[in-house]
Amino acid sequence: MWILKPVILASALAVVFLTASSDQILKKNETWVCVKWKWSNGPFEGKVSCLEWAKKDCSNRLYPEICKRSG
Repeated sequence: MWILKPVILASALAVVFLTASSDQILKKNETWVCVKWKWSNGPFEGKVSCLEWAKKDCSNRLYPEICKRSG
């Protein structure tokens, strides 16, 4: 029984990894950027939550590493 659980978990993870759409896979000079966000709770004790993410292409930049970090 204990041997089957890791096997089932590994096969489930493999299915999730293989069925990921090509939109979620980043290329070498791409990064994710938060394009829509909101505050949760008040301004002093609150946190920022990202509602929508978008890809940013940094391949045509002079320094793509800086572009990817600026996200």
